[in-house]
Amino acid sequence: MCKKIKMQDSRCKIQVLHLKFLLATIFLQLATCNLQLSFALTPQEVLEKVDNIRAPDRTFIFNLKVTVKKGDDEDVSEFSVRVKDAKKSLVVFKSPPSNKGRVLLMVEDNMWIYIPGTRNPIRISPQQQIMGRVSNGDVARVVYNLDYNVESLENEGEIIKMTLAAKTKGAAYKSINLWIEKETFKPIKAEFFALSGKLLKTGYYKGYKEILGKERPTIIEIHDGIKEPEISIMEYSNIKLEDTPDAHFQKTFMERVK
Repeated sequence: MCKKIKMQDSRCKIQVLHLKFLLATIFLQLATCNLQLSFALTPQEVLEKVDNIRAPDRTFIFNLKVTVKKGDDEDVSEFSVRVKDAKKSLVVFKSPPSNKGRVLLMVEDNMWIYIPGTRNPIRISPQQQIMGRVSNGDVARVVYNLDYNVESLENEGEIIKMTLAAKTKGAAYKSINLWIEKETFKPIKAEFFALSGKLLKTGYYKGYKEILGKERPTIIEIHDGIKEPEISIMEYSNIKLEDTPDAHFQKTFMERVK
């Protein structure tokens, strides 16, 4: 009788252990379910989902205001931007008066600036700063997938951390760490690194508004990684789906842009 009881007790313990194992397996599967659903897409497709939030289409227009704050001092510049087929951008300087009439053109990986009074457009780099910690590439290029590959994706609870590496000479940074919401793919925060690997700045995506069918960030608040008190704020407005003639994206047309 005692042996029989001991055998039943042993079987019961084995069944309990088996049940615990099954529950642990189910819990693990549930915990990773959302991440697996997100990663049913390739890493590059996940980045494209993020970019589809930042840009409403491959061809559109918007206004941009950049404010650089240094203590009590503020410098403000305003631009109108036209994007065509994602890879072409035309940026017109609207203010301050000293810069009004300047035109920035980016086609594929190439970039030029036209300054009124000069004969020819000057080739420049997307890495150059237009003001504060805002680069030429930040203004002209709205999406990441054209210039960066996804090196890794990391699950951080409700957040996904993406590590991006430059793949073109049009990339303004060597690498970017990008944090996004797992459920919505909305960008939250990005760290931008120089060729040396040094952190240049950290950007925070804010001011989400319903625009052209999706909630999109209208503000990027940039904290300087070198000059800590300096903050640059990029404010997007008047985002519209509007085409621009191909002729406008030629160097020979830059002096005629209004």
